Amino acid sequence: MTRDRHDALVDALAARFAAVRVGDPFDPEVGTGPVGMLRHRERIEMLMQKGREEGARCAVGGGRPKHLPRGYFIEPTMFGDVDNQSTLAREEIFGPVLSVMPAADEEDAIRLANDTPYGLNNSVFTNDANRAWQVSRRLLSGTVGHDTFRTDFSIAFGGFKQSGIGREGGVEGLRPFLEAETVILEAIPPELKI
Repeated sequence: MTRDRHDALVDALAARFAAVRVGDPFDPEVGTGPVGMLRHRERIEMLMQKGREEGARCAVGGGRPKHLPRGYFIEPTMFGDVDNQSTLAREEIFGPVLSVMPAADEEDAIRLANDTPYGLNNSVFTNDANRAWQVSRRLLSGTVGHDTFRTDFSIAFGGFKQSGIGREGGVEGLRPFLEAETVILEAIPPELKI
């Protein structure tokens, strides 16, 4: 997000995050349920606190929902003015926490996106599909979505760098379970001739 549009995006996202209902994940009116365990919730809370200490601005959320005193719930949270070298930018949180980092321009945004030890998923937001394609080819991640988070479990899925090796799904996901055999013959056997 370029610096001149950063604050407007943070405000718009904060309004959307504030409207997300937290609760029972089986309730169709609920937008987000709990995290998996106490240890995970405590880690998310520690990372959010570290973000505040390092100067990120918590625009919405940042704690436990008041109406859910039990369980491992975290409010949908969004931080603005996140520095790319900060804890919020450098750790995989795996919780309902979004960080918005300002960039000087498109080149700087690509540099920031690639300047991470992780590379699971990226998204490119533009009305120009060709531009989305060009930028996606320069992002070091296993999946790149256009205008949203995208995934399809029928095709290969996996990350780059510390976000994993190998792929799940699709032909690429089957290859690790197969053993290739190379046979070198002096001539083509009659049963293989077409």
